Amino acid sequence: MRGTLIQVAAALAVLVFLWKAFRLAMDLRAARILREEARRAREAQGQRVVAEVPGPSGELRLLVEDGETFEWAGRRLPRSAVLGCRLLLNGAVMAAAARPGFDLPAPPAPEEYEGRERWDVRIYMRNEEIEVACGTVREGVSREIARAVYDAVTRSFSS
Repeated sequence: MRGTLIQVAAALAVLVFLWKAFRLAMDLRAARILREEARRAREAQGQRVVAEVPGPSGELRLLVEDGETFEWAGRRLPRSAVLGCRLLLNGAVMAAAARPGFDLPAPPAPEEYEGRERWDVRIYMRNEEIEVACGTVREGVSREIARAVYDAVTRSFSS
């Protein structure tokens, strides 16, 4: 009798584990479908998705561009108002670019290494600085996101 109870308990534990794994897989699939729909909706409006940037609470935010503006975090950033940008790794400047005639402000001192790579792009506007926090995802994902954002902004200087 005792052996049967152990087998039933083990079977129930396996079923609970399989159910949780199935739910996780379905939640991930649903999130991917929603993300792809949001991307397609933006592209249908004539915008180009530059990068999908991970947010602080795990959501993905889109940096999009069209012929005249960038859109980030619900704000429209006119290309003509973007004066410069920097690609940052843990606060240290990896690359910088600016429109002709605009000098970027002196960079802040790099931060102490925290044991992880944090990639950001700082966009300099006429009256403010916009920080695009590209994340700390390992294996170069955050670096690729930051590079895509930096490249898109610097391309706007030539237009």
